[in-house]
Amino acid sequence: MARSTRSPARLVIALSVAASLAIVLIYTAVGGSSTPQYGVNEIAGKAGTIKVAGKVVGPITGDARSDAGMRFSLIDIQNPGETVPVVYRGSVPDMFKVGRDVNATGKLEGSTFVASGLTTKCPSKYTAEEKSTEPAG
Repeated sequence: MARSTRSPARLVIALSVAASLAIVLIYTAVGGSSTPQYGVNEIAGKAGTIKVAGKVVGPITGDARSDAGMRFSLIDIQNPGETVPVVYRGSVPDMFKVGRDVNATGKLEGSTFVASGLTTKCPSKYTAEEKSTEPAG
């Protein structure tokens, strides 16, 4: 029976590289590159790129494809009260409208949040359906 002439060192190196890549992938997915997320009431004084979760309040003005951008305001979902004006330039999600919960990524410039990314959320998919306590009939 012929014996393999390949060195086991090649296998060890290949497995080491694969394990290293897996560790980097897990670290990145779990939070190594995450952007902190806040509610509207929590963003005052925050620097750098952040995510803000809020509910869109109108009016919505402007065009997201123009230099001036689209303008609207967000109100905190959990503690309605304070609002933040938002300027957004980019692709508008299909389900974007007044009353929709959104996540905006960007930077706070003065008292205005300048968003570079915008995604909509559909709360009905993520909240438990309320059951009626009234008897049927």
